[in-house]
Amino acid sequence: MDEFVVIKVAHVVGSLKIGGAERFVIDLCEVQKNNDIAPVIISLGQPGEDLEQECHQLNTPVFSFKHSLFIKLAKVFSQLRKCDVIHVHTPHALKFIYPLLPFLSAKCIYTRHGAAPLAGSHWVKLHLKAEKFVDAITFVSQEGADNFQKTHDWKTVQSSVIDNGVLIQPIEKAKPESAVLRVGSVGRMIPLKSQITLLQASSLLPLSVQENLEIHYFGDGECLSILQDYDEQQHWPVKVFFHGMVNDRDKIYSSFDVLAVTSETEGLSMVIIEAMANRIPVVATNVGGNPKLVIEGKTGHLFDYRDDKTLASLLISFAEDAQIINTLGDCAFSYIKENFSLETSAKKYAELYEK
Repeated sequence: MDEFVVIKVAHVVGSLKIGGAERFVIDLCEVQKNNDIAPVIISLGQPGEDLEQECHQLNTPVFSFKHSLFIKLAKVFSQLRKCDVIHVHTPHALKFIYPLLPFLSAKCIYTRHGAAPLAGSHWVKLHLKAEKFVDAITFVSQEGADNFQKTHDWKTVQSSVIDNGVLIQPIEKAKPESAVLRVGSVGRMIPLKSQITLLQASSLLPLSVQENLEIHYFGDGECLSILQDYDEQQHWPVKVFFHGMVNDRDKIYSSFDVLAVTSETEGLSMVIIEAMANRIPVVATNVGGNPKLVIEGKTGHLFDYRDDKTLASLLISFAEDAQIINTLGDCAFSYIKENFSLETSAKKYAELYEK
């Protein structure tokens, strides 16, 4: 890249609430600043959302607008006109800026961070119309690419899979009491994530394991009350903590020793990548991009969606031999460091920006 050319990139996100895609965008901006790219983040959410302050602390320009739809569109248009590249990170963001695309000369990159096919009629219509304005589409997993193309069949747009990456900065964690197994769940509390599976699996554990089990939930959403009600109804010794929305990654990844991902589908999960980068092994459903990260018996374990019995047996194995956590965690860290650095992701996106 010519060192005298600075590419201005607008990253358009649906919001700056806690989420893997949003965190990835913020971290990606940090790397891009050091590589002749001037990034800005345009959030279509409300001003003052959880991650907006983090952008300010990192001196990453961020714009969010609390106005009527027409004025908001005008203000977003004004910002996009200043940029060489528009990098759209959610289908909701694509829907919002679609009316503006015919009037913008910037290159448009569209990244699908999830694996869902977006098969609803409104999504099919949007993607049919938007195809001619998008220069390249990227996916974070092959499953996501396959699902998208089966539904939308974009033949005229350059397509590629670019793995998410993470800044390799493992936190220092205080060692918990040796007998306590701390299991974490991080993400939006929606039906797709099926966090209830972790509680259901825990109900199958022997009393001796339940007495030394902590479950730490980070996130919020429509299923929160269901999880809380289930916990209250059990009258069990398991200690369940609902931390709500937390944007301090040090707090999140110092709170548990094993990450449980129970989703019905996943792209390339930033939560899994971040946990592994902090030497935390993962038990995850065998879906989407999870098997690319969770190497069976090396960086963690896989189980079938809603298979609470297998998940319970995995939790028992961790409870009975804490050394497994350290062994898998070290392997997980090495695997992420070697294969999923954010610098590699940033380089691949920069190549798309320049073409």
